[in-house]
Amino acid sequence: MKDLITPCLTPFLHDGSVDFQSLTALVRKLDESSVTGIFPLGSTGVFPWLTLEEKKKVVEVVRDSTSKPVYAGVSSTSIAESIQLSKHAADCGCEFAVLTTPYYLPADDEGKREFLTEVMDKSDLDFFLYNIPQFTGNRITPILLEEMIQAVPNLAGIKDSSGDMRYFSRLVSLRKNGFRVLQGQDDLLLPSLAIGGDGGVCGLSNLSDDTVRIMESFFSGKLSEAAEMQEKQVNPLMDVLNSTTFPSGYYYAFYLINRLEGGYRPPMHVPGSDSAAKIRESFKKSVQAR
Repeated sequence: MKDLITPCLTPFLHDGSVDFQSLTALVRKLDESSVTGIFPLGSTGVFPWLTLEEKKKVVEVVRDSTSKPVYAGVSSTSIAESIQLSKHAADCGCEFAVLTTPYYLPADDEGKREFLTEVMDKSDLDFFLYNIPQFTGNRITPILLEEMIQAVPNLAGIKDSSGDMRYFSRLVSLRKNGFRVLQGQDDLLLPSLAIGGDGGVCGLSNLSDDTVRIMESFFSGKLSEAAEMQEKQVNPLMDVLNSTTFPSGYYYAFYLINRLEGGYRPPMHVPGSDSAAKIRESFKKSVQAR
């Protein structure tokens, strides 16, 4: 199996503080699973809502709780903070850093290049870029990526969560020298593998092994089995989880499955009654199994 990486949640207590005990339990469970790596401080981990010290502590807890490669999120609108987070991740023994473009204010390709390369130049870690323009407002264009693949020696790959399969196909065509292209939308995992993608960074793997099973089936040649799991398991679950504002559905399901009285840091909040009922029904078997 190629890469199936979990962008791990950052559980919270009722008072909105980070629940490091539940984070440790989650990562230890993932360590025993078939996922190939763990990615703290991604979108599912709500990194923009954490303080700098919380971000550092999250990475420390994840690194101490798994033997798998850790892809530490180091994104910030501040170059200095991203550099600081990258250094901290390296000091903790993480294998990779994951970096978005700067967000909130718009940037052209020249500005994005300067921002991204300055962070990567100041780190000994290998980096994955993270394209999620619907959140950052700044897209990593294929032209920019091609230039950076040629110029930046520690650029190891890209996670694309744009949902644009034409764009993803273009990224696949740019691969060389071990550069990896990973799909960040679980419901596009199988189509992405079919056109040559190297795997996925799948939030659903916090909650179930369905995306792992798709990968295993695909790479063992069981294509119809993989297609059935994508269509009948993963896609319906994604519809349910995204029936409320991202990523609160993932947190509600995580707390439900693990029988936790978890909390939500604003602006995230408990899903509405209709979405909550759909999530409970969809994950009923997982809850009963515990």
